[in-house]
Amino acid sequence: MEVKNQFINSLLVGSLFFYSLDAYSFFDVPFSWIGLSGIFLIAIFSDYKILLNSKLYLIILILLMPTFFNNISTATDLNFILRFFNLVSFFVVLLVSLKFFDNSQNTKFINLLQKLILVLSIFAIYSYLAQIYDLPEIIRNRSNTGLLGDSSQTTFWKNEPHRMVGSFREPVLLASTLLPLYFLYLFSTRKLHLITVILSSIVIGLTRSDLVRIYCFITLFVLLVFYIKTKELNKAIFPVCLVLLFSLTGIRECDLNPDSSDCITSDTISTEVETLVFSDLEKTFKIGDDRNSVLDYAIYSFRNLVPKGVTKVNADFSSYLSQDISNEMYLTNRTLPEFLLTRYEAKNFGTGNYSLLRYYPNVQNLFINASLSLGAAFISFMFLVILHLFTSLEKNVSFYLFFLLALFFLVIPVEEFNAFTALVLGAGFNMIISKKEISQ
Repeated sequence: MEVKNQFINSLLVGSLFFYSLDAYSFFDVPFSWIGLSGIFLIAIFSDYKILLNSKLYLIILILLMPTFFNNISTATDLNFILRFFNLVSFFVVLLVSLKFFDNSQNTKFINLLQKLILVLSIFAIYSYLAQIYDLPEIIRNRSNTGLLGDSSQTTFWKNEPHRMVGSFREPVLLASTLLPLYFLYLFSTRKLHLITVILSSIVIGLTRSDLVRIYCFITLFVLLVFYIKTKELNKAIFPVCLVLLFSLTGIRECDLNPDSSDCITSDTISTEVETLVFSDLEKTFKIGDDRNSVLDYAIYSFRNLVPKGVTKVNADFSSYLSQDISNEMYLTNRTLPEFLLTRYEAKNFGTGNYSLLRYYPNVQNLFINASLSLGAAFISFMFLVILHLFTSLEKNVSFYLFFLLALFFLVIPVEEFNAFTALVLGAGFNMIISKKEISQ
């Protein structure tokens, strides 16, 4: 049994590594999908009896039944199959991980996790330097996450400080994966590995993600409140401050290397190195046009929580954003029907972005996407889970740190629950809340 559990720990961390290779694919199959499938299969391998658990099927049935008629027409669609798989694997892995991680397994898993975080951080730092100084880098063969289908990944910011992307397609995706793993490590272990802490804090901070800043500000506030209350200094305060420091610091690529290929191509000239500190802090707390559009759509849609189905939220969001454009196109076509039989991506008349007529934007928020996909059943389920946690657990610093970790997943741009989310939450519950700390 001991050998099997050690083997499972190694496979889980190996799958997390594959999940972290978000920027790459193998024969058009993203490595991140391979990682998610690996976590799911390992969970079943460790406890195959989970497939006989009636509670698992009951939860899935309650959540998906209201959307049955919306989903039945897309049951063979690849997008639906992937989203359905992610939802099922979330509950399977969550139930298994809540049971699998105990005192003996925590130490071994966290030791492996610390090494994984260190490897990902070193790779991210190399990629950061490679993009600035034109060093060799692994070809990023997955398309970007933007509206335009097969666009290349962004690794150059002309007028902004260079951002850390590591093995991910976007800085925020790096933060959405590495930050939960890093905080799981910080909040669980008693003795921190200094090099891992410093390098990981630099990597997460240099993503310069507003999500990282806000989350770290809130976490730091919670830690300081409990410090004032208990006079005990939590070991995570220094790493959180370090992440915040680097998230508010940056240097433009063309300041460091004016002769880089990106700077020459973009005709950007720089004569001195300027370190930008706290230069865009005020932007962190501004909603912005994209976020404002998502909030407006959420408020509009929450008036009627009829489930839209797990694949139709983004299409509905696009329809909501393109109402004025559609009216404009209709009126123009009525006036010149032959000229605009083909839709051209051109400047509009101030009514919005024409690309919305062809491409579906993402709402980039897990809670909004899940609420509108699954309807009131999901919101009721979440309310009952939160109510159970608040009424059954002690309200200490560990509780609030785990609660913040869980809330982090609800606001990340990854729009669906998956095996990665479940693994972090299941392990975090045992290691953070249940006081099963690591003795290393």
